[in-house]
Amino acid sequence: MFDSEKFYSELGKSYHPGIITQVVLAAFELRKQGKKLISLTGGLYDPDSVPYEPVKEILAEASVEDWQEILQYGNTYGSLELRREISKFMAGHGIESAPGKEIMVTCGSQQALDVISRVFIDPGDVVVVGSPTYLQALSAFRQFHPEIRTVPIDADGMNPEALETELKKLHSEGKTPKLLYMVPSFQNPTSTMLTVERRKRVLELAEEHDFLVVEDNPYGYISFDQPMPTPMAGMDKAGRVVYTSTFSKIVSPGLRIGWLKARGEFVSKMAEAKSNVNICNDGMSTYVAAKLLKRGAVETQIPRVTEVYRRKRDLMLEAMDISFPEEAEWNDPKGGLFLWVKMPERLNTTEMLNEAVQNGVAYIPGSNFFAKPVHNYIRLNYSFPS
Repeated sequence: MFDSEKFYSELGKSYHPGIITQVVLAAFELRKQGKKLISLTGGLYDPDSVPYEPVKEILAEASVEDWQEILQYGNTYGSLELRREISKFMAGHGIESAPGKEIMVTCGSQQALDVISRVFIDPGDVVVVGSPTYLQALSAFRQFHPEIRTVPIDADGMNPEALETELKKLHSEGKTPKLLYMVPSFQNPTSTMLTVERRKRVLELAEEHDFLVVEDNPYGYISFDQPMPTPMAGMDKAGRVVYTSTFSKIVSPGLRIGWLKARGEFVSKMAEAKSNVNICNDGMSTYVAAKLLKRGAVETQIPRVTEVYRRKRDLMLEAMDISFPEEAEWNDPKGGLFLWVKMPERLNTTEMLNEAVQNGVAYIPGSNFFAKPVHNYIRLNYSFPS
């Protein structure tokens, strides 16, 4: 009898289908039965907002020389043209950078988190995260067996006082964190916004306690009714912030264009790590993204898609007011893609999921966003459903 298990590495043994994969498989089974599933799960792009016409024009105008470059191997860092355009884009949002040294293009921001984990985390290193936090960040970090410590997320994001308390506790144990992972702008899953004062204090604590801050910013451009604070990478004077972002939420997830911005020596090391997994980015996506940025199409797209998401948020809030139990509590997100819901204590949202799917609706149980699972939360996405 063939025993496949004996061939797996310890890392290989740790891989199991995540909750989103499970929901996708369940949706496939329902479709085979002729049933539909309303997915309120992943942070998918609104299907009707894809910038089809600009992309079509860009590809139609590509010359023979352009196609020769598109279909050739590229640079592990990403094309210099795209990095320059990303640098200009970030400058418009408060972050200065040297495109030749401090930016690397990735296959979405998830690859950025994987590369960060490979370069900075050793087994036993302390990684501090919010509670709750992005589930796929936890998954990326856990590949390398860190000690994960948590800090509460309140209505204004991560609480610096609670962070300082945790840092002092670590110090009393003879430990120093290696990384602090944050989504300061419309945090996933809570959609909270870290205030300017808190951003400054977190950076002060990073300097005082000698750790790096990983700032993950997929959602910061999607603000419904308030000006955006400067990203922490734009406030950072000491080079302690490793910044990652993506066009998946504002242009197209199918392009698979994300990027890292960090001090040059960090980017150089991360490029070497990336080259072991992905020698270069997709040539067509790179070309299209650079041209979209150069034409101003990305900045044009942001308010358009933001308005679509705002309307969908309003519709979901109206529906929840009508249909959710009175004891349920939820936020009123001012941006981003998610609603974070606290259900009555008596409900286990993981156990509820299968019944919900069989009735044609899927969500992400909140337990997946906690380092130590909590049973009565759910995350709902409003950007994708019609």
